[in-house]
Amino acid sequence: MVKIRKSDHILEIAYSCVRWFLLAASSYLYLNYYYSASQSLSLFWSMLAIAILYMATTEVALHFTPIASGFYRIVTRIGVVMDYVSFIAVIVLTDGTHSPLLPIAYLVILHASMYWSFRGSMVATGMIIIGYCFVVELVDGGFLIDDLPRHFFNFVFLLMIGVIGGIIVARERKHFIEKGIFENLAKQDYLTGLHNHRSFQEQIREVIANRRPLTLMMGDIDYFKQINDRYGHQAGDTVLREIGSLLEASIPSTQGCAFRYGGEEFAIILYTDSQHKAMELFNLFLDKLRAKVFEHGNDAFQVTMSFGAALRDRGQGKSELVAAADELLYEAKTHGKNQLLWARTERME
Repeated sequence: MVKIRKSDHILEIAYSCVRWFLLAASSYLYLNYYYSASQSLSLFWSMLAIAILYMATTEVALHFTPIASGFYRIVTRIGVVMDYVSFIAVIVLTDGTHSPLLPIAYLVILHASMYWSFRGSMVATGMIIIGYCFVVELVDGGFLIDDLPRHFFNFVFLLMIGVIGGIIVARERKHFIEKGIFENLAKQDYLTGLHNHRSFQEQIREVIANRRPLTLMMGDIDYFKQINDRYGHQAGDTVLREIGSLLEASIPSTQGCAFRYGGEEFAIILYTDSQHKAMELFNLFLDKLRAKVFEHGNDAFQVTMSFGAALRDRGQGKSELVAAADELLYEAKTHGKNQLLWARTERME
C-alpha cells in the first residue's frame, strides 16, 4: 500500500500544478473575454479567494504532511469534490457549455477514478452530467433544438471517458497491487515477516553503492536444533517468528533493517559506523529477547543468540564484510555462545 500512496502522491502533485494553471487561465479568460461592466466582480473574487485558500491548504498537505496522515487523506479526497465544484463555477463564468474550459470535466472524472476506481469514475461522470444540465438551464437558456447535437455528443464523450477511463485506471491499479504483492513475496520471508536473503543482498549492495555508513551484525539462535528435537518444529517456527517480531520492533526503519538470512540465522544492517550507536540499537533487541519466555505445553524456556558484528571499512566490499561478520559469529558460537563479538574488539556479553 505504501507504494500505491507514493504513486498517488505524485499524481496529486501533478493535479495541484494543473489547478494553479487552470486558476490563472480561467481568471484571465473571464476578466478579458467574458466579464462585462454590468456584472459584479464580488462573486468572482469570493470564488477566487476560496480556490486559493483550498489550493494553499493542499500544498501544505502535499509537501509538509506525512502521506499516511489523516489530514493528508482528507485534503486529497476532498480535492475531487472541490474540483467538481470549481468546474461548475468556471464554466458558469465562461459562457456555460460553450466554455473552452469544458474539458476540465475529464480531469475531474480521472481524479475520482484514481481513488475509487470504476465506481468513482461513473459517479463522477453522473455528477458532471447533472451539473452540465444545470448549467444548460442556468446559462444557456435551456436545451435549444439547434444545440441538441452538441449536447448529445458532449454527453457521449463524458460517458466514454468515464467508462474507458474507469476501466483503464481500475485495471492498472489492480495490476499495481498484484505487482506489489509479488514483489513482497519475493523479498519477504514468509515465516518471520522479515526481509529475506535476497532482499539482504540487494540492500547491502545498495548501501555500499551509496557510500552510506554501515554496520553488519550476523546472528544465530543457540541450540535451535535441540528446540526442534525437544518441542517440535512448530515450536521452532514460533521461536523464529517471535525473534523476527522482536527485531522488527527494535530497529527503526530509518536506522536499519533486519533480515532472515537463512534457517535460524539472522542479519541486521545498521546505517551507522559508530559501534556505540549500533550497541544502543542492539541492546534494545537484546533486552526484549532476555525478557521473552516461550511456552510449549507445560514447559517454558528462553532463547539466547550469538552474534558477530563488523563496521564496514572504507573500500571493503559486500563479500568481505559478510565474511568478516560471519567469521565472528562462528567464533562466538564455538566459544561459549550467547555473546556478541566485534571485529578487533574485546568480547562483549
